[in-house]
Amino acid sequence: MFGGSKRYGRNGLLAIALLFVLACPVIGCSVPAHEGSAASGSATADSAAIEGAQPFSQLRSLVCRDNASEFDYSQRALEYLEVIGERYPNRSAADAASEHDAAGDWIISELRAAGYADGQIEEQRFRGDSMLGGEVSGRNIVLTVPGSDESLRIVVGAHYDGTGVGDNGSGTALLLATAVGMHDITPAATVQFVFFDCEEDGLLGSNYHAGQMTEDEVAQTAYMINLDSLAFGDYCNLYGGVSCNYADEFLFFDEAPEEPRETGAYDFAASTAESLGLGVYRTDDLDGYYAEHGTGPEIEEGTLYTNPWTIDNPAPENFVAASPTTINASDQTAYALRGIEYIYFEASNWYAASDMGLDNYLGYMETYDTSIGQGGQFMNTKHDTLAELDAYFPGRAEQHFKLYSPLLSALILVA
Repeated sequence: MFGGSKRYGRNGLLAIALLFVLACPVIGCSVPAHEGSAASGSATADSAAIEGAQPFSQLRSLVCRDNASEFDYSQRALEYLEVIGERYPNRSAADAASEHDAAGDWIISELRAAGYADGQIEEQRFRGDSMLGGEVSGRNIVLTVPGSDESLRIVVGAHYDGTGVGDNGSGTALLLATAVGMHDITPAATVQFVFFDCEEDGLLGSNYHAGQMTEDEVAQTAYMINLDSLAFGDYCNLYGGVSCNYADEFLFFDEAPEEPRETGAYDFAASTAESLGLGVYRTDDLDGYYAEHGTGPEIEEGTLYTNPWTIDNPAPENFVAASPTTINASDQTAYALRGIEYIYFEASNWYAASDMGLDNYLGYMETYDTSIGQGGQFMNTKHDTLAELDAYFPGRAEQHFKLYSPLLSALILVA
């Protein structure tokens, strides 16, 4: 998730998102890593031909409680997280001295080593104005896995740029582990695994990728899945839907959110999670909990939560997104603007507050304990490191990957 109100003030977060996602064009070109033919998989999931994406009520997952362990790539994700934390801790696109380019090359090398053909791996190069100042050049890495039904599509993405292990080495690790783990599967839907660049510069990579989609591709896309900041947070969250006025493009911090809409993808994801045996606290389960108890619910293993704030029971301050939606500060935003519903995985703590105040109750803070990190916040701070993750939250990344990985597989392998 890109830097929020702590950096730009209350009006700054989404005002800058508006400026850089919508007003500033991102210029670029798409080139394959090398020419080649797509590799065919050995496992195939068939589905009937459709016109555009299927309604969520007609989708079914090929992953269930009985076979979920076969699609659990959490151990590989944990190994990738350690590689990122040790070899590529600084992946800032704006820092010429960072490991940014090397990290992108490593992702491509892992995809090739898994057996994907060069023609399936596309490098989308672009440049644009960074919200951090100046112009920045970026490179999205897009792996396309053709499905048996070419009229059904899914986009799943995570930004690999940044300076944090949590934000967003963790999302990158799970995305890469899933792509590598599924190398011998031909899904029903055509799946694009997108490693976004320049998210921290104002969502430039996802804006570019979404902007390159044709109208047919948009119509055929069931949903976009966004993976961002999965390691540190107290609560494993699941989001979806829109609660701001997209006719005005963006919700600003001094505007009240609306009743959520376009939550079909979220509902499908929550129901899929329940079918895998996961616990799910939905909006109705959390509505008013904080008002009654002054804190969030007890954290249960193997359980998903969501943004708890509603129109009837808003956040004590900074109420800008109504449950089950979230703020428009990550890569789901560009797809929502094109009318594609999203599913979003993130670990954070919506109930946490500190004396710093600016990011209270926004989902930017990760933990109740304000004595660690920067007042309980790790993302977008110097504390977002492998060393602090291991010191303060031993075993948490593994636990979160174990929860999210089978669910991600289930949402990709649908027919």
